[in-house]
Amino acid sequence: MNTLIRRSVSSITPSLSRQTLAALFSSLDSLRLIAPAEAPRKSHGEGFLFGGSQRRRFHVGRDLNLGFRPTDAARAEFAVDDFYEDDKASSAASPRKGGGDEGLEISKLGIAPEIVTELAKKGIMKLFPIQRAVLEPAMQGRDMIGRAKTGTGKTLAFGIPIIDKIIKYNAKHGRGRNPLALVLAPTRELARQVEREFKESSPLDTLCVYGGVPIQQQMKVLNWGVDVVVGTPGRIIDLLKRGALNLSEVQFIVLDEADQMLAVGFDEDVEIILEKLPPKRQSMMFSATMPSWIRKLTQKYLKDPAVIDLVGENDQKLAEGITLYSIATDNYGKPSILGPLIKGTC
Repeated sequence: MNTLIRRSVSSITPSLSRQTLAALFSSLDSLRLIAPAEAPRKSHGEGFLFGGSQRRRFHVGRDLNLGFRPTDAARAEFAVDDFYEDDKASSAASPRKGGGDEGLEISKLGIAPEIVTELAKKGIMKLFPIQRAVLEPAMQGRDMIGRAKTGTGKTLAFGIPIIDKIIKYNAKHGRGRNPLALVLAPTRELARQVEREFKESSPLDTLCVYGGVPIQQQMKVLNWGVDVVVGTPGRIIDLLKRGALNLSEVQFIVLDEADQMLAVGFDEDVEIILEKLPPKRQSMMFSATMPSWIRKLTQKYLKDPAVIDLVGENDQKLAEGITLYSIATDNYGKPSILGPLIKGTC
């Protein structure tokens, strides 16, 4: 049957439509769905490039109020056509609240023009409604506890308010040496991804820290000064013990995928870090599940948090709009199948 698949697909002309491809696959009864492994996240560099060449000064004796309010499975052969048809149907059946797309346009959010410009370079002009659910309370400066899956775009949603307030503060007071925002992530891969979002969406100096790499370079960058630090709790603790990281000026703390921090044994480290932060800050926590440890952190460290549920009763691990399809084949047959599929979906 694998021979039949290879011969059938290799005979497809370059101009073959998605409908013809779907009809071909529907005739092959041997095709079956399998549960694909989760694709590994891209690995990115730590980003030690900084805009200024001078060592930054401390925010000594300055008002650190940044304007926040702390108290307050379908068959594989139909994948392409079904996805687009379902997407169009759901868009037509579910009009957005608040006057259509206008409320989602980034240029109309009233944020720093530097952010709008950087996001436009990446082709990002609007936010999804699910991102707005996170962005609005974050812009108001409220503490937040959010149930969110990986892939919902929450990084940009909570990042924009943080970036905007730091840009405006730096414009008034100059850039300080100690970080104003700290983001904790359970893995180095997620930490790199989050730090890249901050770096590519703003002119701020960012630093990603995690274990398994020499700590001296990270200490050197911290000594020169950064605006945002993203990292795993273990390496954050190491830097604190060495006196290289000063959290006394942190105004924003984000715990991303907090339940995974518990799963990998970072629960004690997280609480140690939270205890070292200034009491006056904005705290945001995101987790797909709410174990008792997460609820305890919420009660102890968050003040009157807004609760944002982006999961509901859905127990799927993927965010809406992300669908996985797979076709069983051997290594020899992959090239002849992937080519037409990629061309049909791009």
